[in-house]
Amino acid sequence: MASGKQSAESEEAILQGLLAHFSKFSYDKAKEQAEKERDVRGFSGSVVWQSLLSCVAQLATVEKLYMNLSFLTAKGFLRKESSVRASYEALNSELTEMGTERRRPGNNNNNNNNNNNGSSTSATPGSVANDGILRHLCSHLVLFIKARLQLITFYEKLVEMSTNRLMNFEELVCQLTEISTTNSRNFHHPILTPIKTNFTYECDILIHLLRSQIEMQNWGFLPSLLHLHDAHSKLNSWHALVQSKEPKKYGFGSSFLKSWPLPALYQWLWQAKAALVSKFSLYFHETLAAQSSPAEMKALISRQGQACDYVSKIQSFQRKTDAANVCLVLEAGEGYQGPGYHHPNQPTPTPTGINTYPPIFTYPPTKPLERWPSIIMRVNDRNTESALLDRVVHFFDQQIGSTYFLIKVDPKITLVVLFDSKKSEKDSYIKDFIYDLALQLRCNKVFANLKPK
Repeated sequence: MASGKQSAESEEAILQGLLAHFSKFSYDKAKEQAEKERDVRGFSGSVVWQSLLSCVAQLATVEKLYMNLSFLTAKGFLRKESSVRASYEALNSELTEMGTERRRPGNNNNNNNNNNNGSSTSATPGSVANDGILRHLCSHLVLFIKARLQLITFYEKLVEMSTNRLMNFEELVCQLTEISTTNSRNFHHPILTPIKTNFTYECDILIHLLRSQIEMQNWGFLPSLLHLHDAHSKLNSWHALVQSKEPKKYGFGSSFLKSWPLPALYQWLWQAKAALVSKFSLYFHETLAAQSSPAEMKALISRQGQACDYVSKIQSFQRKTDAANVCLVLEAGEGYQGPGYHHPNQPTPTPTGINTYPPIFTYPPTKPLERWPSIIMRVNDRNTESALLDRVVHFFDQQIGSTYFLIKVDPKITLVVLFDSKKSEKDSYIKDFIYDLALQLRCNKVFANLKPK
């Protein structure tokens, strides 16, 4: 019995070592060591142990493909299906069989270990007990693989939805939250802690990013800030596990990833956060700028390594085109509280009249008061509501000699560019800039970038 106990402890230690490589994305090393251990113990290990090591080696291979987003790679015409999903499903079948197999009359799998000579030796009670533990681990790995398959379906939907004019982030959050909540109680064996931790970080970070996008669409300063902060904190915590010898702490940006040989999915999470921080810096620029000087604000944005400095981009466009104003107009409704922080127990009256359409960003900073009623009329024109989602809408007001270019950025936010002169609706520089800016702020491209080029 003592030897059986020592064997079980040895096998658990080996599995812990193998899965520790998973937590650092060292999948090749995990595969190599699993296969080496399987070959070394070819004559002494149980059949279940041999099979589990083979499955761990296969899992390392498919996890590497998953983390590099290979499941989103386009399939070529007449290409034989050998997808990441199919590999997970094959592993799922093998582990399910191992996890549910029981002793039956005439079934010697648990009682005998066959060597290459065809001879057999009776298994000790300890080895049978060891097999029971290993089969239990197999059943946990089955639950992990099912969770992975659910995430593959989610990412496929995410990329597909990125082709829509406006993405339904609420639907995505609901689906991902259900996956996370359902699997929070699964594959919880201590030996599987590395893959459980990676799975939890992945889900939590993405949920916070999606929720920050929803809050920004509604111009919620504090909730969007908190979700971005939580995503940032969890990314840094995950990074500390991945690169445990690296003492450096990283900021909100993702510039350090440029020469970082880590999986595509992990890097994309950093890049998605940087893109959303850039959007946050534009939507709440007035509130953030009030806390620092223009020079400090610009230096901070540059130092954080954001995906895009939208404010500088808009300022440059305004100077080149001599636009009278570039603004983002919010369709405020019930629950609107205005910019910045607000005490939760101090309700703000719902805006009425012209205040129902406040500017959340305007450059030059002075709001064009004399043009605001006209801007609101263009934003609120239901005849162009659908067109604003697809293209840049042009309007020239002959009475006052002003030109308006408009496009919907988020469900309640419209980008408006005003000129105090007549501009052609075929002006490609103006229209291309506005259209590209709107697509960037919608963040569709951020999520479309999940798909490997």
